[in-house]
Amino acid sequence: MIGVDFSPFQNFQNSISESEFLLFSDYIKKNSGIVIPREKAYLIETRLSKLMADTGTDSFSEFYKYLSSKSDPSLHQKIINAMTTNETLWFRDDAPWKVLEKITLPKLVGDLASGKKMRARIWCSAVSTGQEVYSTVMCVDNYLNKNPVKGVDLSKFDFFATDISSRVLDIAKKGRYDAISIMRGLSDYYKSKYFIKDGSAWEIDPKIRNAVRFSQYNLQDSYHIFGMFDIIFCRYVLIYFSDQQKKEIIAKMSDILIDGGLLFTGNYVLYELFEKDFDSHYYANLTYYSKRDNVQPEPSSEIKAVVK
Repeated sequence: MIGVDFSPFQNFQNSISESEFLLFSDYIKKNSGIVIPREKAYLIETRLSKLMADTGTDSFSEFYKYLSSKSDPSLHQKIINAMTTNETLWFRDDAPWKVLEKITLPKLVGDLASGKKMRARIWCSAVSTGQEVYSTVMCVDNYLNKNPVKGVDLSKFDFFATDISSRVLDIAKKGRYDAISIMRGLSDYYKSKYFIKDGSAWEIDPKIRNAVRFSQYNLQDSYHIFGMFDIIFCRYVLIYFSDQQKKEIIAKMSDILIDGGLLFTGNYVLYELFEKDFDSHYYANLTYYSKRDNVQPEPSSEIKAVVK
């Protein structure tokens, strides 16, 4: 992180003043949950300058007035799209999918085969351009192919993927990736098994793409409409929220995880957020969490079966 004296904002040629930074940082936090610290004010300047120019305004103050006037209904989403960070790759860090293969899927598949569980449900909560959720579907499908169990196939799993950015969701839904994106973390094994080259792009197997339900969603909103999950991926997104927002998001995720359900957050440890409702587990360099069996969610009439 680069330290900068932001009292006069001199390092940015005064193109964004402190008062303008506060206006936009508050707006972004309110509408997306993303916290922009003062030392990263340049993100607002660099990512929103083109949108400002497109509106014909000459300063961030004028741009904010234009935004507040609601003259362009689509501008809000454009700002959210611009300010979200969408770094992602296939099987990022590898360990979460090793946990699925070696620890989680054997039990889930056994419960499905015995009738103890009718469906297994997995939510990728900040899916970006789709690599995380498609990695998960491929992992599950590959496991089922290698460990066939009568009556259990991919149709027994629900994969739900959300993101606040409409731009990245549009890419994810297509399941089509350029040569650079396809190289980032994807092994030759998975590429040859689940992708077809189409011109200069690589297209994912329709079976994998069609297994996922995508939806635009803000993590600040209620989760009860989603129903209950066995596994939640919330990887590398909590770092963009305030401490209070982190606590609220973790509490809401606890409410919609079944007893023993898993939560993956990324390769950083936030013990204080999980000590109330979760137990910590370790695999290689990964810390992940399971909901304690004695933690009961509050009953809610909002809980529904599956988001269509």
